Amino acid sequence: MIPRGSGQMQATLDGVTFDVYTYKPDAPVKGILLIYHGTSRTAGSYRDYAIELAERGKLVVAAPLFDKARFRIRDYHRGGLVDRGGNLKPASQWTTRFVPLLAEWVRAQEEAETLPYWCWGHSAGAQFLSRVAAFEQPDGRRIVLANASSYVLPLLGRYPDGEAAPYGMGGVYEYDEEREKLRGYLGMPVTIYLGSRDDDPRDPELSMKPESRRQGVQRKHRGERTFALGQRQAAALGCPFGWQLVYAPEGEHSTWQMIQSQCVLDALELFRSSEVRFI
Repeated sequence: MIPRGSGQMQATLDGVTFDVYTYKPDAPVKGILLIYHGTSRTAGSYRDYAIELAERGKLVVAAPLFDKARFRIRDYHRGGLVDRGGNLKPASQWTTRFVPLLAEWVRAQEEAETLPYWCWGHSAGAQFLSRVAAFEQPDGRRIVLANASSYVLPLLGRYPDGEAAPYGMGGVYEYDEEREKLRGYLGMPVTIYLGSRDDDPRDPELSMKPESRRQGVQRKHRGERTFALGQRQAAALGCPFGWQLVYAPEGEHSTWQMIQSQCVLDALELFRSSEVRFI
């Protein structure tokens, strides 16, 4: 069992061991909140930021550490889909696989096989979860991408007609599977959660890769354009569109501001869940 209050445990997922920072309220647990840190790799701090939310929603928090020694930017931020040379890796090696595996680990710890889970990522964590939503397509209730520097665009092919992975969905699947996977991504319960003031095009931590710059000039712009592209693609394909766009008023590039905002309830859609009720 995960201990009450704040703690630190180790989880071995597909043979890889992670330090996982946890929090568990005293009340009976009604769900799981998986928290993904930014470039700072401060998983413990991210866990702390989520404590108030965990108490309100009766959620057990699990914040895994993706350390720099084992998970470079291409392995964490961009989901581990490609190697140093930009070549697609086997799906069994993608870092994205650890998200559903962590949810199963928490369920096993809590002896609750059907416990629902939500995912939250800010900045680099949001970039990572964008790849999770596109390529892993897990069964989480909602995946929140807060202030990401880049997204997986719902495009096949390669630039300029499309966008290749890990910035698009091109070059990953065989022809017959591509549209099915694209439809699945558009139908995922994704929230693009933007700070209304996270709009500095000169932010030194803003990804300036050519593929990122094609998405927009700053984070807010990139999120809005990605959401609008998703809407257009879903309409063109005639498929369900599960994404939503939520703003945190006055929010900057701050995990604390974004998760403390009342708008986080809209972003996670916790208040609409039959399992989680806010008072």
